[in-house]
Amino acid sequence: MDTFKKQDVLKPYFENSYGCATFASVAKGGLFFVGGAYGKGSVYKLPTEEVVGSVELIQASGGWVLGGEVYQEIIFFETETDFARFTQGNFEFGADAKVVALTAAASAKATTMGNQGIQMGANADDTKISGVGPEYTKGMKVFTVTLGGLMYQATISGQKFNVKMS
Repeated sequence: MDTFKKQDVLKPYFENSYGCATFASVAKGGLFFVGGAYGKGSVYKLPTEEVVGSVELIQASGGWVLGGEVYQEIIFFETETDFARFTQGNFEFGADAKVVALTAAASAKATTMGNQGIQMGANADDTKISGVGPEYTKGMKVFTVTLGGLMYQATISGQKFNVKMS
């Protein structure tokens, strides 16, 4: 979560969201027309940052994809109702365009969990999140930061979250 807390543009989300789910490391890979990703994370209530559960992310994607990457992801939940909906487990769709070369990355994302502005950086600490509006989509707002890899993709994907509350 520290990588995201360093982003000034995300401060309002940490202060005003009911909760969040963070994934310190999601491994993603693919070859030609099929890909996938997997990661484990924690579920928090905000602003106290109390850990209230664990979560597993499973993603399948189709489209043009080649290579692999590791990234971090955070999902903010606007209200208690949105948080509860997520903890019951859900499936979301997205469209990605991304290029990753070692630790440098550029990406844009449109999903049913909220569009993500263009992000670019030489490494995770230098990545700046921009193009962010305060709006949530279906009560959620998602951000990712690439840690490293070598990947090219233009895909449609689905993410499944398995949540286990403490």
